[in-house]
Parts: sequence; C-alpha cells; structure tokens
Amino acid sequence: MKQGSMKRKKRVVPAGARRAAAAVGGLLCAMAVAALAVTDGGTGQAATPPSDDVRAVPVAAAETGLVCPMPAELEQPDVGDDQFSATPVGTTTSLTGVVLDGAEGEQPSLARLDGAQTGDLTGPLETGDAAAVREGPVSGARLLRVTPGGATFATGTVASVTTEGDLRGMVAGPCAAPAVEHWLVGGSTAVGSSGRLVLQNPGRTPATVTLEAWGASGPVALGSQSLVVVPPGEQVVTMLEAIAPDQSRLALRVTAEGGRVGAYVQHHRIEGLVPAGADLVVGGGAPARTMAVSGVVSTGEAVDDPHGPHLDLLAPGDRAGTASLAVLGPDGPVRLRGGEEVALEPGQVTTLPLGGLPEGTYTVVADADVPVVAGAAVDRKGTAADDAVIDDDPYDRAWLAGQAVPSAGALADGAVAVPADAAYGVTLSGVPEERDPEQIEDVEGSTEVALRGIGPDGAEAWTRSVDVPTGQTIEVPWAELSELGDTAAVVAEQPADEPGVVWSVRLADEAETSLFSVLAPTAPLAAGGDVSVRRVDAVG
Repeated sequence: MKQGSMKRKKRVVPAGARRAAAAVGGLLCAMAVAALAVTDGGTGQAATPPSDDVRAVPVAAAETGLVCPMPAELEQPDVGDDQFSATPVGTTTSLTGVVLDGAEGEQPSLARLDGAQTGDLTGPLETGDAAAVREGPVSGARLLRVTPGGATFATGTVASVTTEGDLRGMVAGPCAAPAVEHWLVGGSTAVGSSGRLVLQNPGRTPATVTLEAWGASGPVALGSQSLVVVPPGEQVVTMLEAIAPDQSRLALRVTAEGGRVGAYVQHHRIEGLVPAGADLVVGGGAPARTMAVSGVVSTGEAVDDPHGPHLDLLAPGDRAGTASLAVLGPDGPVRLRGGEEVALEPGQVTTLPLGGLPEGTYTVVADADVPVVAGAAVDRKGTAADDAVIDDDPYDRAWLAGQAVPSAGALADGAVAVPADAAYGVTLSGVPEERDPEQIEDVEGSTEVALRGIGPDGAEAWTRSVDVPTGQTIEVPWAELSELGDTAAVVAEQPADEPGVVWSVRLADEAETSLFSVLAPTAPLAAGGDVSVRRVDAVG
C-alpha cells in the first residue's frame, strides 16, 4: 500500500499455501533453467522438450533441528555465606516447544545435542493442527527436531528465572536453526559485566568457528582466541571478558566451517553489589541497509538516565556512513531530538541513548547508506528485598535483536513460544515504505495481522485479527491475552502485498513482573512441494 492511498484490508492467505507456492515456483524456475542448459553430444544446440513427457517429482523439505539455549548459570566461587553469595537462590529453567501445521510424518521430538532423544511433543500434528511440549526443569541444551512432513512453523523458548543474586533476571532466548553465520549485537565486558559466549554443534562433524569482535573504539584483536573448534554433539563456552576485556559495547560475528552451529551470549551485570540485569544476546539480522528493533519500552526516563533504553549500531565494513532513524510509537512517528541522523564510523559500535521518549512501546527503524547490524537494550526497575544488604533497587535488562524489515510482497510471518508461568504481550509496528523525516508523519493505511494462540495440548486456543496502522506501534497486552487461555505459542500471519509489520513478544515472570525479556519471532520453515520435470532432447 503506498503512502496516501485509501486503507484496504486483505484476506490473510494460509501460511502453508503461500510458502508451498513460493517454494514450488522457485524450484520450477530452477528446473526450467537447468533443462534449457541440456545439450546432446556437446553440439551446443538448443534443446526442445516433448510436450507429453512431464512428471511431477515430490521434493520434501529438509529435516530441521532448532538448537535451544542451555539453562542460565553463573560461574562464581562459593563464598560460604548465603547473605553475600552471588547465587543465594536457585534458578528455575523451562523449555516450551511448538510445531504447527503438520501433515503425515514422524512426531517432532526433543533431543540432547548429541542426538539422544529425550521425549516427543504431544499433539496429533495433523494438517492445520500442532504439537507442543513443555519441559522443566531443564538440565542441559536441547535440540527441537522436526522431520519432513509439512510442518510450517517450529518455535521454542528456553527461559531461566532467578529472583535474587547476580543472575537476577529472566534469561530467555529462542531455539534457533544452526547456521554458518551469526551476528550478535549487545553485551559488555566492562567492570561489573560478564558475557558467556556459547557455541553449540548439533552436527556429526567438528565445526571450526571464527570469531570477530567490535567495540566502541573499533575492531577488537582476539589473537589465537579467534578460532574455536566445537566437537560434534557438544558445546563450547568462552568467557568474553577473557578474550575481549574492558569493552563497554560489543558486537560479534560468528562464522563456522565444517558444520552449522548455534551461538548466543549469556550476559549479566552488577552495579556495585546490586544486580543490574541478565539476559541472552541472540542472533539478529545480517548486515543490511535497513534494520528494525521491536519492543523498545520507555517509562519516560530522562535523556541522560543510565537506565534509559539505548540503540547499538555497527557498520562492519570499511566505509563510514550515516543512519537515519524512524521511531514509531503508540501515536505515530516520534522525533528523537538530536538523533534523527547518526554518524557511523566503520568498525565502531555506536550507541544512541533513547531516553527522553514519552512513556510507551516503540520500534526503531534505522536506514543507513552502508550495511549495518543493530540491537537495543531496555531496563526495568525492581524492588529491593526486605533482607537485602543494600537498599538500592535492582534492575533487569532485556537485549533486543535487530530484524530485517519486510518489504511489500515479502512473507513476514513468524511464531514465538511462550513459557509456562509467564505473562506476555505482543508488540506490532507498521513500517511505512517512505520514512523520510519530513514525510513520515503523513503516512496512511494499515495492515491486518492474524494472530493465533496455540495451547500446550497443540490445539488452537484463540484467534484475533489486529489492524496495525502504518507508522504506529500497538500492543496486545497481557491483561487481554490472559483471558484467552493458556498459550504455548503465538503465531502472526500477514498479507504479503501490504506494508511490512515487525513484531515481538515481551515476556515477564508472573510472580515478579520486573523480570522480563523480549523475543523476536522465529521465521517459518522452508516448505517442500512437487516439481515438474520434463525430459529434454537436443536438436541435432
């Protein structure tokens, strides 16, 4: 929908049908090109296909395994006195996994990294249905395995909750597909901060991982520590303060050879003796000229408040650039005083404070003239315990991953698994195609997003249609969602020919809502389908 046009609503086509059509269409094009390239006897002459020799060959989607984070843990010595211990209470960890829209095929399952199965997901996983699992307590890393058979979504979340001590917070992250490249924006190794880089290899061969790091002053020299070998079915933990010390800002690139790996950073920090937040820094979008961060929450902090939200940007190339920012709020675009344009030095992590925004939830869109990666941090204030040694109130921190902005014509569906005993809300923002600061305030139109909740038994628990105005950020709050029943996953589907919507889910512990995390959606699975194959004879 272009700027200034009349608002129009679109029927949301079922996700499985759209993805299958797209996959089959792409494969048909590839097969057609391959067929035209066939010649006889090296003559180089064009080929002519007979019209009656066409076969439909089924092409199944590949087996998928999502690697789940391990439970949060703190590597600290025992001081022998619970009052001064860094871990005075235990950590509770749960895993929620959901696979949707299946067909005939093997039941999805949970396994350890080494492949040993730990259990099946419950539910029939028939077409239009789902299978789900909730496991707790979790004692190690898990692999959510989905066999070919028509599943369109697979999503999982691991959440660790600690109510006191240095690790106080909700440390949550998604089960993600292993890959040969990950970009992690966030974390710190400054005084009081600690980062555990976790590399996971679910494959059957060793993976050689190369690490690159950038800080506020530029690239960080890692020396021999830049190469890590991850054995098959195992994980390797590297303390970032040991290889990249005294970095107030961090961005990492993880690349793997010999196999695909999972990668994330468990970060926590303290201010003196007061907990200041713990969360996972997870992979975000690869370098692009447009990036969005959804779920930035402002409580009306002052511009110079150290606990106000902030945005991190990195141009990892060798060219300087400029990024312009669009801040989409509950009432539309908001001007960020002094922050509409940000100068980017190559290889330096640039931090832009977002304090001074009115109270509300926002999405920040960065448009740059060089490829960038992005992330953000949001703090939430808690209350000191009655028996706390220091009266200062603790904070929790959520690290938000940058997302690619879907353009018109692109599929932008996704799903987020919701842990048990977690309050949650959904944040959605309509991203206008025109984001020039002088014109963005005049955008019109909206996108209709279909939300549905999947219960822990695999059945559809609820559905809801949400009209997302272009240029605005809206929330579906916990107060409304809590009345719809127990939910193990939220799925969003949106029209492919309307302005893009970026979204996220904010989680909070039901008993202590100041412990929170924000998750971006997991993309749909690749679809299989039939491919038409035609015999080709060369013209002699």
